[in-house]
Amino acid sequence: MMAGIWPFKKQAAEPEGPKIVEYDGSEDTASETLADRSHVEDAQYKAALDLLTDPHLGAPEGGEAVGKVVVELDGSESSNFEKSDDGYYYRKNSDGSFDPNPHTINDDGTFSPYTA
Repeated sequence: MMAGIWPFKKQAAEPEGPKIVEYDGSEDTASETLADRSHVEDAQYKAALDLLTDPHLGAPEGGEAVGKVVVELDGSESSNFEKSDDGYYYRKNSDGSFDPNPHTINDDGTFSPYTA
């Protein structure tokens, strides 16, 4: 038994070369683009900028930032704790980063790691 003729033909591949891109370099469009500052007055732009300056301590629903609470411990360990909007306190390291472990504040003002 012999196989039939294949009904489909092989298509030639398109040449892959650099594609030509043309730009309009007129001074009119460049100056118009640079002069357009409408995005700066946009409310969504301002809200995004506020979130970028203080990302995890802001309240995006109300549009008002939540106040920071910084508590310094007395004693040999000099640590700063800041209250986050989730209700827990996080230790701020000397380099500005935060310890990922949440802490709770006790009645006497000391902090203890959160346990579930």
